[in-house]
Amino acid sequence: MTINRMQKVSVFVLLLLFFSPGLTSSQKIDWQTVEDRTVRMFQEYLAINTCNPPGDVAAAAEFFKAIFEKEGIPVELIWTDKNTGRVNVLARLKGSEKKRPLMMLNHMDTVPVDRSGWSVDPFAALKKDGYIYGRGALDMKNFGIVQFMTMLLLKKNNIALDRDVIFLAVADEETSGALGAGWIARNKWEEINAEYVLDEGGFGTQGFFTKDNRLIFSVGVAEKKVLWLRLSTSGPSGHGSMPFKENANFIMAQALSRVASYVTTINITPPVAEMIKRLGKLADTPYNNALQRNTISLTVTKGFVGDPPKSNVIPGKAEAVLDCRLLPDQDPDEFVSKLKKIINDPRVKFSYIERPIESIVSSYDTELFKIIEEETRAVFPDSVTVPHLIIYGTDSRFFRRKGASCYGFFPGPVTMEEYQAIHGNDERIREKSLRAAVRIYYNVVRTFCEEKK
Repeated sequence: MTINRMQKVSVFVLLLLFFSPGLTSSQKIDWQTVEDRTVRMFQEYLAINTCNPPGDVAAAAEFFKAIFEKEGIPVELIWTDKNTGRVNVLARLKGSEKKRPLMMLNHMDTVPVDRSGWSVDPFAALKKDGYIYGRGALDMKNFGIVQFMTMLLLKKNNIALDRDVIFLAVADEETSGALGAGWIARNKWEEINAEYVLDEGGFGTQGFFTKDNRLIFSVGVAEKKVLWLRLSTSGPSGHGSMPFKENANFIMAQALSRVASYVTTINITPPVAEMIKRLGKLADTPYNNALQRNTISLTVTKGFVGDPPKSNVIPGKAEAVLDCRLLPDQDPDEFVSKLKKIINDPRVKFSYIERPIESIVSSYDTELFKIIEEETRAVFPDSVTVPHLIIYGTDSRFFRRKGASCYGFFPGPVTMEEYQAIHGNDERIREKSLRAAVRIYYNVVRTFCEEKK
């Protein structure tokens, strides 16, 4: 081949590379290297004990801050209680501001652990049999590290953005959120002003919503209201050898028996109706039951004297706590009135531990939702993406009230067994799931936020 011909071929190849639509910024990424780094950083982050109580997340916040600063991404720590280590991390990649920001939201705190129930050290971030074990592996340090990597990749690849991309890692979610997302919503919203929020509340599952083996990715677009009620009764106290008719425990037991017999009515909300439309009949499971009705769980009872309790003392009072999860359109006062009628005993007193705030449904007819579907299907071609009503509370409730469209989304497959370990023993995530998630998550955010030419 002559030099002249070689030069022509070289020019042709360069032009082909430059104009080829298939060579996107995503395809230029060395995903093996990215995934390996994701796993390493996840293990480092997972090993940080952020149990709440006590709620100290300072070490986790410093972990994020140090790497953001090293990568040249502006970041600030927002302290809400230095005495207890409650601090929030806010980082931002600037865009052209043609559109309002996208915020990636995660919480750093986790629930406590009962070490006696774990087969491994919950803070060793151990890799074993294809899993990574640790408290927070699914709730929600997996989200946090995938969002974190998305920020680093956008920066490294110099992606031009038509909107700011914000990373917010908060404290205090596992208690009330008051010193985390709640504080940010009250005090920093004008600065953030996000149009969209990506948070927890959705996974890829099989055999979870339906009986078949389809891989279904749920995207949380709304959540049930949280209503915690304290029931209390009173009566005379005395020696166990002399029973009283007005025994506080018996009064409470009768009331709770009536509550246990109460079956709430099915009410199909719009997100669940759309889920059924896309999937067909839902499987008969406790989770799917909770999607379609108000639920009541008895979580706390107390009716004794002494510690340890005295077996021969009739207590003068008894208490019980009901954890009620209400559908978005349920009026909480009407629900409590209904419970009072069911118990039908004026000796049972009601008080609110936590009153629910308004539950808003985010639209799933948006460009972002469609991109989530497309990018998830690009990696899992046979998967189905559906809107989802989250049956528990998330920090998104604070930002939906500010007008943001919030989606709970983690693009990694999770089995029912793995899901049930959330807040339980041997919480873990499959390494393959984490690796798939970082790729999909980055592609979703890049595709949605990249400046359109």
